Amino acid sequence: MHTVPRKHISEAQRVARMLRGINRAHCLLPLHFWLDEGLMTKRVTMHPMVLRAAFLPGKIRNASGNGGGVLIGYMLGIPDLGDPTDRKTKETIAFSRFKMKIYQRVLSVIFSSLKSKSWNGEPIECYDNQIRLFHPGFLIESMDGKEDAYFNACRAALANYPCTKCLVHKDDLHRLTAEFVMRTGAAMQSVVCRARNAATKGEKEEILKKHGLHDVDHFLWGFRFSDSHTASAYDVLHKDDVGKNGHHFWPLVLEVLETISGKGTFAKNMRKFARWPGLKHFNQVTTIHFSDGETFYHIMKCILPCIVQILPRNSVLVQCLRSYQRLRVMIGMTCMPESRLDRLATFIKDYEFWCSGISDEYGKNFNFPKQHATSHVIQDIRTKGTTNHFSTRPGEGFQQEAREAYNQTNFKDVVPQMTRIDENQESIARIRMAIDEYEKQRTLDEKEEDNIEESSNHSAITSASWRFGAPERITNSRAFTDILKALGHSIGDFDTMLRDFIAETFPGERITYEQHIQVRPFKCAHITYQSLEDWRGLRDIVRCNRS
Repeated sequence: MHTVPRKHISEAQRVARMLRGINRAHCLLPLHFWLDEGLMTKRVTMHPMVLRAAFLPGKIRNASGNGGGVLIGYMLGIPDLGDPTDRKTKETIAFSRFKMKIYQRVLSVIFSSLKSKSWNGEPIECYDNQIRLFHPGFLIESMDGKEDAYFNACRAALANYPCTKCLVHKDDLHRLTAEFVMRTGAAMQSVVCRARNAATKGEKEEILKKHGLHDVDHFLWGFRFSDSHTASAYDVLHKDDVGKNGHHFWPLVLEVLETISGKGTFAKNMRKFARWPGLKHFNQVTTIHFSDGETFYHIMKCILPCIVQILPRNSVLVQCLRSYQRLRVMIGMTCMPESRLDRLATFIKDYEFWCSGISDEYGKNFNFPKQHATSHVIQDIRTKGTTNHFSTRPGEGFQQEAREAYNQTNFKDVVPQMTRIDENQESIARIRMAIDEYEKQRTLDEKEEDNIEESSNHSAITSASWRFGAPERITNSRAFTDILKALGHSIGDFDTMLRDFIAETFPGERITYEQHIQVRPFKCAHITYQSLEDWRGLRDIVRCNRS
């Protein structure tokens, strides 16, 4: 159970009550931190930073904008005044270390006030009029691969030990079911200290290389309830949809189809794929090379029935795509009991097996960090919740708001202006939300009245799980048969079929041929059902358009 803080206490009250509050309840304040690099213009890059409580409900956390968080500032991008291609290896490492030191220094200044509070706590009066000591701690950090490496003060993806969560060698990144030594903040701090005490620079560099680290002090060292490596979370958007799917599987599929001249047939099959609410439809799918993660995810949903007849029988590519499809769907579940986690472990093992087959047949190298990240997803779900709660997808939407705020400034000393614009937008959004909620409730009340009236008129065509909607004019069965034939439906003689059905189902109802049967068509049906994902009650609308 999470307690919502009510109000802050003055400094004098805080000290006095802390002295008296040794026996008061101590509560962890879990924090969720998001940071990402975004282009404000073609030349200006900035890193917006959003901090939120990790216990926010999913609907708030995954909403557009700040997602219930607070914009704590912008970190300006560090310009590269040289040409990276002209640098030698040592110069590249030195420049990366320089950027990382600035990165960590900025974060240490921003969160300096939380360091002492993580140990001593902050007394806050809650809504039950009880004073509790809240200890802030970083539970989740949601970032893409590049920012994750900077946040953890680790070397980039091309390092010998590129993972920010464990010490896996770059040649073992394809081994998803193997176990490796996990990183911890304390262990990495001791490694840096040991490297600094090395006798020579070469020995120091060798120690750091073996652990994928830079000689940089991490801003979370000394924090309580915070470990940057443990907080690093699996991001479905960058690890799967844009990563494994968009950058690896999709180019491989196009390459294989091109070798067998099957791209045209595949595109034709995708065009014929049945339309479904919420599912993107693709007319020229083979022309897509760069797109957003949502597009690649929808392609993965549709790909199997469209490609299975094109590739050879028992194709290893089809098997691998199927194993990845099951893995991706399971990772994205919003409710994960132990039974699903056990099944997810089986899917990971199966996916690893078929990836090895892809490597043997097509020479595909799966030694890349986003592939290895799959091995940590089960532990992340157990410690942080389902993956939708630490996705970077809401943050990507905030980048658009940041660009709009930047364009409203005078382009001089932009950070204070952008934060002020964000505050104004949040206030406007809150007012707008209150109005929308009022309008929504009023609409629901009006619909409820209409439903009551409609149910009294059409009580025979409703049930506990479905209800017809959008009624049309009443007609007779013979005229309705002509309407169906005019629309090209191959249902046959509807009038005769209806009479046979009534005679068989209701023997007591004797309807002569001369009598007309009145028919009321409906354009849609409201279906109420229980979700197999999270077992909540949901409602969907099945529409029938005559066109």
